[in-house]
Amino acid sequence: MPFARSLTKALSLSLSVLALTAAFGPVQAQSTEQLAAVVQPEADSGAYMGAALVAKGDEIIINRGWGSANLEWDIANTSETRFRIGSVTKQFTAVSIMLLQERGMVNVDDPISKYIKDAPDAWGAITVRDLLQHTSGLHNVTSLEDFGTQKFLPTSQDELIAMFLDLPLTFEPGSQWGYSNSNFVLLSGIVETVSETSYQDFVKTNLFDPLGMDSTGIDQSAEILPRRAAGYTPSQNGIVNAEYVNMAIPTGAGALYSSTGDLLKWQRGLFGGKVLSEESLAQLVTPSEFEAVAGAKYAMGLLVTDTPQGHSIWHGGGIEGFNAFLGYDPDTKVTVVVLANLNGGSASKLGMELLEATRKE
Repeated sequence: MPFARSLTKALSLSLSVLALTAAFGPVQAQSTEQLAAVVQPEADSGAYMGAALVAKGDEIIINRGWGSANLEWDIANTSETRFRIGSVTKQFTAVSIMLLQERGMVNVDDPISKYIKDAPDAWGAITVRDLLQHTSGLHNVTSLEDFGTQKFLPTSQDELIAMFLDLPLTFEPGSQWGYSNSNFVLLSGIVETVSETSYQDFVKTNLFDPLGMDSTGIDQSAEILPRRAAGYTPSQNGIVNAEYVNMAIPTGAGALYSSTGDLLKWQRGLFGGKVLSEESLAQLVTPSEFEAVAGAKYAMGLLVTDTPQGHSIWHGGGIEGFNAFLGYDPDTKVTVVVLANLNGGSASKLGMELLEATRKE
């Protein structure tokens, strides 16, 4: 599933789960066996392969794999398998921008023309905040007709930006919400320009290494990466190998791989005050005024949902062969990670179900 369309589907599935929970009440499931039983039917049906983790505070309740990391060799998924996480990547880009703001190198309310060389006049009203919250009005580059071919080819960041550089905005900046991977492609460039280092090196040095996230990084198609899952997609004739995408293209919009354990380290670090100041974290998770999808509002690389059952800070992700969910309830301190190497949206569906299953009435 191209990452251009994956988040919309993930949002719809996730919010459907929330609506059901609001109608019938939360599932009372706390044990490893009960949480595994939430996932097992989806795995048994063939709709899900991957790994899932649920933790409450420092206690890991479940962390295990389902199905195959490689169907051709019949290698099982485990808690150590590495998966592409698609748009879950966006929160790492957003946090990078907030770190740079703390260092006095970026201001999220500056026009992006301050950081992007030769930005067209039409972008004059777009701020860094607009990019972070998808209120810029920029066309989604991965939804453009030409991207269907471009994704197979070696493509520089400048070449990718050129695909939407001269297109008219879809709405006045700041006036509404519209999901666009173009926003986070530009944010990746701002990180590189301001820090004078590559996006890959910046996130490794400033985010991954300090938190001990040694199973997370920029996926590179040509690299031999231990424990990397192969990606699959459903078809009328059963499961098939997913279509290729050049992983140099997504950058900070969707290029990371990770594991369940590393994403728990990330949640603990981010919401435990080890990455950002209290003020920066508050800005990160404060959504814009606009509804994104069915009750969820978009903050900075993160979605925020409030229901009678609880408060969720989360994001879904999808890219060819993979989909992912990372969620957190700040009231119960529950982290849910669901990673999948089979397209179809199961990760976000299961992620919300697991998150709700940990809540008490």
